[in-house]
Amino acid sequence: GWKDTSRLSKIEQGRVGKPTRETIEKIIKALELNEQERGQLLYAGGYLPTDKEIEDIIKKVKTKIDNWRYPAYILDFSWRMLYTNDTTAHVFILPTNWKTIVSKSKPNILEAPFLKDILKSTIQKGDDESRLKPFAVAHIATFKAINHRFQNEAWYKKLIQSLMKHQEFRKLWPTIEPSAYDKFLRYEYKKITGIYDGKTRTLRFHMFVVNIISDPRFDLIFYTPADRKTDKYCLELKFPDLIAW
Repeated sequence: GWKDTSRLSKIEQGRVGKPTRETIEKIIKALELNEQERGQLLYAGGYLPTDKEIEDIIKKVKTKIDNWRYPAYILDFSWRMLYTNDTTAHVFILPTNWKTIVSKSKPNILEAPFLKDILKSTIQKGDDESRLKPFAVAHIATFKAINHRFQNEAWYKKLIQSLMKHQEFRKLWPTIEPSAYDKFLRYEYKKITGIYDGKTRTLRFHMFVVNIISDPRFDLIFYTPADRKTDKYCLELKFPDLIAW
């Protein structure tokens, strides 16, 4: 339906600006892309999911996340948290209404290490127990490694600009390179220390990132305990009656 027959060629050659979401949807329709191909194209172009796309994905994975015994949540590729289970708030010592906060505001977890008044636990992460890094350092390094190619996108610039309000972030952001954190991009080892039920505990987890095949702009995050004490504590949270029995 375009009158300018060279318009697609100009897009392919980068001679015009990034196509709008409306334009890219017309291209997707014309190419008759299937669901997976559509998701891959939107991810390659750095197009954030719409509210409708987020709603549809949550419907597909909600039951899996809710039924997971340990922390679990879904992120989009910009690191916005879109849905989470209740165990996540307990383990990270977040506000009891965290699930509602996530639903309403979709907080970006890149900001998490700098929210001292909200995140009451102390976190370290790395490849294993012997190679742990402070949460803020490892978090920034991971974000840069994964999203470096999107640094010219409007959402990326807006996110970093908004986080400059945190003094620690302003200090760390320009100094940390992705190489500052030895990592597997689909796996992390996390050590979480905080006061649980009046006692100081340290919980240890393996964290796995599961990409949604139909739309790679979304990731499911699942935690599993790295020791028996952590497993027992999470079991008590999920099934208190069973433990009492």
